[in-house]
Amino acid sequence: MVSSKCVPNVVTYGTIINGLVKQGRALDGARVLALMEEPDSQPDVVTYNILLNALCKQSSISRAIDLLNSMLDRGCDPDLVTCIIFLRTLREKLDPTQDGREFLDGLVVRLLKRQRVLGASKIVEVMLQKLLPPKPSTWARVVEDLCKPKKVQAAIQKCWSILYC
Repeated sequence: MVSSKCVPNVVTYGTIINGLVKQGRALDGARVLALMEEPDSQPDVVTYNILLNALCKQSSISRAIDLLNSMLDRGCDPDLVTCIIFLRTLREKLDPTQDGREFLDGLVVRLLKRQRVLGASKIVEVMLQKLLPPKPSTWARVVEDLCKPKKVQAAIQKCWSILYC
């Protein structure tokens, strides 16, 4: 493919990773993910979720968390599916509710430290839907970051555009 000057994109890589995962070769899928360096082929949340799901199903939790950290470092925010993958995995532990809350709360804090308030607020939304309220200190950080003047103004403008467009 590359020899014919056809450059693979994120969909191509995602398909390859998905095929490897279905064959039980999640570690090979991780190697393919590591090859995704071109701007047009940066992994997206779907690609990460394919691999995260496989690693969690294989009980490679530490590798899955390393991959999640890599995902965050690359600027890719987790989505609802990412949260469900980890919550499902944590459900198999002794205190799944507490473990899930702790995990998601920690994820919110990490996103806030990286100034990714939108991603953090999406995770808080998932937490509330799953009846796993964030810790008071996490709530305080989220509200503080959301209430910064430019963010409030942007949120108001977005609401108005939704109402009148």
